Amino acid sequence: MKKLVVIGLATMFALTACSDNKTTTETPKATGSAKPAKLSLNWSVMSGLMGNVTLPSADKDFVKKAIEEKFNVDLKIDYMVTGKEYHDKLNATLAGGSAPDLFIAGGAESQKYINDGITANLSTFITKETMPNYFKWVSKEEVDAFQLKQGEFTRAMVPFSRNTYASWYIRQDWLDKLGLKSPKNYEELTNVLTQFTKADPDGNGKQDTYGFTAAGSGQNLPFDFPQWLNNGFVADFMIVDNSYVDNRTDLKVQGVIDQVIDWNKAGIVDPDWFLNKPPAHFDKAAQGRVGMFFTAGDKTVALDSVATSVQNRTKALDPIANWQPIYPLDKPIMWKYNVPTDTFLISKATADKSPDKVKRSLEIVNWLTGEEGFLLTHFGQEGKHYTKSGNKITLNVAAFEADIAKAGNWLNVYSAFTPEDPNVLGFDLIDSRVSDHDRAILKTVESFPKHNALPPVSLVPPAGINIGDFRKEMSKFHAKAVLEDKSGKNWPQYREELMTKFKEREIFTEYTKQLNSVLKDKKLNDFI
Repeated sequence: MKKLVVIGLATMFALTACSDNKTTTETPKATGSAKPAKLSLNWSVMSGLMGNVTLPSADKDFVKKAIEEKFNVDLKIDYMVTGKEYHDKLNATLAGGSAPDLFIAGGAESQKYINDGITANLSTFITKETMPNYFKWVSKEEVDAFQLKQGEFTRAMVPFSRNTYASWYIRQDWLDKLGLKSPKNYEELTNVLTQFTKADPDGNGKQDTYGFTAAGSGQNLPFDFPQWLNNGFVADFMIVDNSYVDNRTDLKVQGVIDQVIDWNKAGIVDPDWFLNKPPAHFDKAAQGRVGMFFTAGDKTVALDSVATSVQNRTKALDPIANWQPIYPLDKPIMWKYNVPTDTFLISKATADKSPDKVKRSLEIVNWLTGEEGFLLTHFGQEGKHYTKSGNKITLNVAAFEADIAKAGNWLNVYSAFTPEDPNVLGFDLIDSRVSDHDRAILKTVESFPKHNALPPVSLVPPAGINIGDFRKEMSKFHAKAVLEDKSGKNWPQYREELMTKFKEREIFTEYTKQLNSVLKDKKLNDFI
C-alpha cells in the first residue's frame, strides 16, 4: 500500500525556495508548432519505496504516456529499491560503458562516480531559470553546499522529507491500568518500566512482560535506548559549542553505557534486545510482551488505518491496547530533521555527445517536481484517482487501491524525485483511510522538537578510509562494554583506540574541514 499522507503534514523546516509563489510553466520550453526532435532516454532510479514494485503494461502506465507525449521521448527506466544490489547493478552498467543518461545514487556512491569522471558538470543545466520547480524543494544554497568541492556542480540532491517521525511509543492502557502518569523524565521513566515489568500490566497473573525492548541486530547499542538522549546525544551527530560531535563515540558515551547496564541489571529490558533484528522488537510489542519501544522513522506503527501496524496487531490480541507516542525525557530536543542523502547525476558521456538529452531529461525532472507531475506521480489521474478543489486533494481510495496500490505500487517509480510532502507545493491531502485517531498521533510526533543537525553537506571520509569499518569496530566496543565488562569504565581507552588505530580522528577532522568549507558564519573548532 502506498505510504499514507495526511491533511496538514507540518513541515517544520522552512524551505528557502518555497517563498517563490510565481507561476511556472509545466511544459517543455520547446512548444508550439515545431516539436523538438524525438529522443530516447535511459534512466536508472532507486528509492526506499520500490520494494515489490512492478510497472504496469504500457496501456495502463499513464505516467509514461504523459511524459513521452509531453516531451517527445521514448523513456526507459530501470528501477530498484535502495541498497547494495541497486548499486552493484549500476556499477556493472557503468563499467560496461553504457551509463544511463540520468541516474540516482547514494551520497557515498556519487562521490566515487564523480571522482572517476563518470558524471557531468551540471552548472549550465540546473539553474533556477531552467528548473524553477526543482528549486521549490531545495534552495540554491543547499545545492551549492552539497557539492564535493565548492565552486563545482557535479550532483543534485534528490528532494527529501525534512520532518522526521522519531518517537518512543508506550502502552497507554498499561499506564491507565496501573494508575501511572506518563513519564516526563528519566527517573519517572525508569519507574514506569519497572512497573510494566513487575506489576502484571496485562493482568494474566504472570510476571512475563518487560518495560522496554530494542533491536541491536547482534551488533549495535541502538538509539532505541533513551539513555542516549538522557546523556545529551540527539541522534548520531551534532554541532555543540562550535565543535562537531560524533555522538556514538564521544567521551560521555560512558554515561550511556552505565545507564543501559543499570536497566539490564534491573531486568526491565527484554533480554533479547541485542539479538533482536528489526522488526522483532515491533513483533514483541504487538505480542503484548513489552510496554515501550522506539522508531526513528516509521510513522505508521500506531495507526488504525494500517492493517499491519503494531497498534492493530496488538489490538487483535487485546482489544483495549492503546499505543501512544511519548516524549519521556526532560530534554529540549528529541531528534533531528532529515538531511539529504540521495543524488541524481548526469552521465558525462551523454552531456558530451548529446546535450539535448541532458536538457530533455532535466525538463522532465522539473515537470516531476512541479504541480502537474507531482500530483500525477503521487495520486494518479485527476477525476479518476483524486479530485481537486483549490488546494484540497481528495483521494478516491477505491480507484487508487485498484489501479495503483494493488497493481504493484508502480507510481513509486516515478515519484522517486519528490517525497510525499504535498504541503511543499501548497496542497492538503484528504485520505479517508486516515482516522482522527491517526491524525492526532501524527500531529503529536511531528510536533516533537528537532534541530537541524548539520548544514546540507554530504560528509565523506578521507580517501582510502571506509567509515563502515570504523563503525563496525565502534559497535564491538559498545557491545563489549555493555555485555562483557558490564561497566562503562573502559570506554575512554576504547575511544582512544578508535581515535588512533581505527582512524576516528582522521575521519572527523576531515568532516570538520568539509563543514567549514560551507559554513558562512564562525568556523568550527578542530575535532578532538
